[in-house]
Amino acid sequence: MVMKSISVLFVDDEEDIRYGFVDRFEDQFTLFTAANGMIALDVLKQNQTIHVVVTDIKMPVMSGLELVWAAKSVVPDIGFIVVSGHADSDDVIEALRVGARNFLRKPYSFDELEESIIKEARQYKAFREERLRQEKETAVDHFISSIDNVTYTLPNELEWVNHLAFRIVRDIVSIGICSNDERLNVALGLIEIINNAIEHGNLGLTGEEKVALKSDGEGVYWEDLRRRAAMAPYNERKVTISVTVNSERACFTVTDEGDGFDTLTLPDPTDPANLFAPSGRGIMLARTFLDDVSYNDKGNQVTLIKYRDRPKDEAAGGGK
Repeated sequence: MVMKSISVLFVDDEEDIRYGFVDRFEDQFTLFTAANGMIALDVLKQNQTIHVVVTDIKMPVMSGLELVWAAKSVVPDIGFIVVSGHADSDDVIEALRVGARNFLRKPYSFDELEESIIKEARQYKAFREERLRQEKETAVDHFISSIDNVTYTLPNELEWVNHLAFRIVRDIVSIGICSNDERLNVALGLIEIINNAIEHGNLGLTGEEKVALKSDGEGVYWEDLRRRAAMAPYNERKVTISVTVNSERACFTVTDEGDGFDTLTLPDPTDPANLFAPSGRGIMLARTFLDDVSYNDKGNQVTLIKYRDRPKDEAAGGGK
């Protein structure tokens, strides 16, 4: 997307912070600002072409969490980036569950914020195009009653991931396992896990290497992915996604052909200290949006489950 074509609503109750945001980005993005969630909601109702909302969690009148919840019916595809302090981790998790797709911890740098805004704007465009396309293709989907072990074999090309995830989610919405309101979250959880299978599994990119590459710019990161994808042994590897859906649940198994990893080294997703870690965010998001996430012993296969009715005796994001 052309930078100036990206519209951003920045919501913070501190005037100096709003001025700082405008001063930094007014030549880069089309900007709107609001001092609280209530004002922001009015801005969204009047400007439904806004792509991304950056909002503080703690604000008077209407909090950022309340804004994310209220905005779902107004702008279903919009990207929310919630900003919080360390003590607000529970609110961040809840914001992700109700519709936010990204978060930043205070104090953040403008470079971090810029990268997050561009990522969310791209996702907004992809999600909107996918939703409009699927609306034209779902006339007979409600006749589906079950899916038994449908398998996709995906090359190491990240541009296919969004399309595949939404194709899968379309079916589970039709069967009734996933509501339309949950559609984006479930798709995002799948996208994160499949991306991980390609990047970290098949292409052998570690979390530390990814952080270092991205610190040098998105172009450097994408060039390294393309370089790896063309090299042996990476260029022969595939990701396999198996889907089984019945009246009770949807089960997704994502398997890569990489070396695997020690799953015991995964950070505890229930520990607030790990919420803002520089890597591992994809797994945390999957555990937030799906009801169960577990790995095989080798660490190269992930099983994700979405229940029609979430078991009351199981915590969200279970599994090892």
